[in-house]
Amino acid sequence: MRGVTVAVTEATRDEESSQLFSSGAIPNQSGKRETALVAGGAALLAGLVFMLVRGGLTDDAYITIDFARNLAFHGHWGMIEQEFSNTATSPLNVLALAALTFLLRQPVLALGALFVLANAVLAVALHRSARHSGFSRLTVILGTLLVLTNPFLLSSVGLEMTLASALLGLLLLGATTHNRVLFGVAAGLLALTRLDLGIFVVVLLLGRPALWRRFWRWLVPACLVSLPWFGFSWFAFGSAVPDTLVLKQMQEAWGSWDFGNGLRLYYEVYPTATTAALVTAALGVLALPVWLVTRLLRNTAAHKLHPWALMGVGGIAHFYAYTTLGVPPYHWYYVPSMLGLTMFLAGVIGATAAVAARHRRRIPMLAATVAVVLGTAVFANQARVAVETGTPWQRATITTNWATPSDYARIGNLLEEEIGDATVRSPGEIGTLAYFCECSIVDGLSDRGILTPDINERIAEAGPVTATLLRANYRNFTPVEPREVDYVLTRVMGRGSAPAWNIDSPWTEPSHLVLKKVDQ
Repeated sequence: MRGVTVAVTEATRDEESSQLFSSGAIPNQSGKRETALVAGGAALLAGLVFMLVRGGLTDDAYITIDFARNLAFHGHWGMIEQEFSNTATSPLNVLALAALTFLLRQPVLALGALFVLANAVLAVALHRSARHSGFSRLTVILGTLLVLTNPFLLSSVGLEMTLASALLGLLLLGATTHNRVLFGVAAGLLALTRLDLGIFVVVLLLGRPALWRRFWRWLVPACLVSLPWFGFSWFAFGSAVPDTLVLKQMQEAWGSWDFGNGLRLYYEVYPTATTAALVTAALGVLALPVWLVTRLLRNTAAHKLHPWALMGVGGIAHFYAYTTLGVPPYHWYYVPSMLGLTMFLAGVIGATAAVAARHRRRIPMLAATVAVVLGTAVFANQARVAVETGTPWQRATITTNWATPSDYARIGNLLEEEIGDATVRSPGEIGTLAYFCECSIVDGLSDRGILTPDINERIAEAGPVTATLLRANYRNFTPVEPREVDYVLTRVMGRGSAPAWNIDSPWTEPSHLVLKKVDQ
């Protein structure tokens, strides 16, 4: 009889009534007010954080902004107005930013709006997931703060990582509440954000078998959300997947440094920021085996933590996949793993605090202390950067660029005066220069003609399966000739004298850029 009761309970839990954003019931007025308070608090904090970091956007962030500005103002898909390119790694990030840019008319302001909105969505998703699981409010407080102030994520503002954090929160909410429609929509949007984020979807599907019952309820929404864009891109742009897929596969490690050991490199250059980011992830990793043991012992709290733990497993799986690929250690590549483990850690502390509160133990105070210590450490690091570089930031907490954004902004404005309507070859970092120059500056990211030989080479060198997939992706691709270049902008190590432009970065030695006219 007990087995029948459990089966009925599980079946009931899977019904549409249990798919609402609460513990099985429509939120009352108090719940709605609490949700509004969570969203408003997260939005306010995110707005203040963006005001701090807006001057230190990384060069790759400006690549996204360039795409969004051209789409919003010119209806053109490309990094520069003069050339088409399909190198926007995250189509969804560009589309969302372009829509806000069209409305607000200021690309950086639009980026701030997207940053605020994404963090508010993450906070609400964590809040609803925690309420459904019966966890303490510490879950949403700790989870939101640790994600929002993660040095690696803040150093990636403008890229797709903030959007990814919101969508991973919605994916967790869908898995926690068995809301298959929400799960499918989040999965489809994650595919449009970055294909590698599908690792989290796969892990949740493998670890949450209940989602396979009525699987069409998540599969259909996922396809409806993602396939139209991929189909449009395949016909209109000549490739369903952005060309950066080829670029990433052809990237070489930085000498002896690759993704697997890259965190040690960041620790050597940015020890405080790297430690602040890794403490949270490390605690999440350590909590996983503890959760597994308690789960095997059929602990109720551990059972409720199941989908949260799968987010942590997804983070580890993402790290393993990138290590296997041997890609360079760009700092934003580490963010998905940190996001998954941070959400899990927030769930662990929230679950522990809730259990202890019911038994009137002092663990909630301990959990709150841990949250305060972690938050204080991260905030202290951000304050240190503000003191060193000024407010708002003149550079990100962690940067791998050759110059500060202000250096590139100054040079971009001067470059526009120097070359006019001519075309210049970039020195290797192009996003910020293109934004402030608004000129014809080219490399493989902005001119598809330059990238065409790399595409053909990658297909020729790939294994049978990969080559077949690449040929299918580029079936509608029409090779184009690269744009003729009138000038070349070259980076030279060491200080230079006028007319050279000196640049500085904590990541590398001082250098300078030299503009040379191509011999006719």
